[in-house]
Amino acid sequence: MDTWSRRFADERIYAFEKLSDSQQDFLITLLNERFPPSVYETHRRKRQQAQRNLLQARQSLAGASQQFPVCIESSNVLLQPDSLGGYGIVLTAGGEGERLRLSLQAKGFPAEALLDFTKATFPLPGFFEDFGSLQVNLTLIAEISARFQVDLPVVVTTGPAGSATARAIAAAIARHAAFGIKHIKVICQGERLHLTLNEQIAYEIKDGLPYPVTNPDETGGPLMKLKALENGAGQSTLDWLAACGAEKIMVMQGTAVYHPDLIPLMAEAARHYDGLGVGILRGRFDPGDPFGSFVVLKTAAKAQLVILEQEVCNSQTYALMDRSRQYFLPYNTGFYVFAREVLQNNDLPDYATPPKEVLAKLPRSPKVGYAATDILALARKPAVLAVRPDHYGVIKNADDLESLAEMAKRFGLDELCRRATHRSM
Repeated sequence: MDTWSRRFADERIYAFEKLSDSQQDFLITLLNERFPPSVYETHRRKRQQAQRNLLQARQSLAGASQQFPVCIESSNVLLQPDSLGGYGIVLTAGGEGERLRLSLQAKGFPAEALLDFTKATFPLPGFFEDFGSLQVNLTLIAEISARFQVDLPVVVTTGPAGSATARAIAAAIARHAAFGIKHIKVICQGERLHLTLNEQIAYEIKDGLPYPVTNPDETGGPLMKLKALENGAGQSTLDWLAACGAEKIMVMQGTAVYHPDLIPLMAEAARHYDGLGVGILRGRFDPGDPFGSFVVLKTAAKAQLVILEQEVCNSQTYALMDRSRQYFLPYNTGFYVFAREVLQNNDLPDYATPPKEVLAKLPRSPKVGYAATDILALARKPAVLAVRPDHYGVIKNADDLESLAEMAKRFGLDELCRRATHRSM
């Protein structure tokens, strides 16, 4: 039977023997409801595969040459009236935002101000109606739809079901009548059990009761969730996007602020490509640079546009420059475009982060899920759109809120939100 027993739990749950009988019963009941042994085994296998994939990524440089990718500078992209035809947008807004929460607490924000906390909806200082980045993004998408006379379907991804982000984001969208967007869906990201280095389930005590530690399945989790069949519908969100006429999908960070032209520029730049990453060209590239880098890996069998993370880069990666000898490799912003068939016909590989501290008493251990960066390696004809570094910013901690609010106001987004709200009243 697919149920947890005390004996099996003692083998597979970290420090299970330290729990009282009632705590053990509580944890076993909870695991049987949400993560029966078959789910645990799936997560464990995926963790092992993710570790193998990471090792292969590190070894991949040995048998490949590295080349500068096809790079389109945004200043050379000419927008057309039909630039946005056949597009859908995925706004990833489900990050836990723990770094932002801790930095807000350090600045003295009261606990009641951080209830149902979500980074995507946390107010930008002095912004219209206390809008957060998500509300700004949705207002902007509605305005772009009207300007280009298209109906852009929008998917907003939150944290796992029952999370604070799932509640707060759905409520914000409903409160503003979907910001005038005709076709919009909110979907919850999947989650993974967090396993220790010896593959035991970690738990934390809340109000005297043990709960399994979980994490959203990383940046690519929202993309893989697009493929999941919905209960009773027999249709996936990817199918829904197809029914809405979306042949290509734009992935935007819901916790970012960016220039209003970025969405149409991405759409037009991807016109002749089935994959597009948005990057920023480097004037210098030093070892220790923390950003992922766009690079083409070429072997005798194939050439792939990939994003190499810091721990994988080597001396050749750091030295590679474009033909003009002005720029080093572009770094990743986390915005992508891909043809729907790329995801329809392929799954993202399992991915493991570098070891992270999840609980203070435990050794650091990788989080496992999917990486959105891997979508580009699946494309047959990908490219990179290079944008200005001052046209984009992501909220990470409390200090970013003020600067991004100023950026949004400089782009006219505060006034855009004001006008849009007044028109809908």
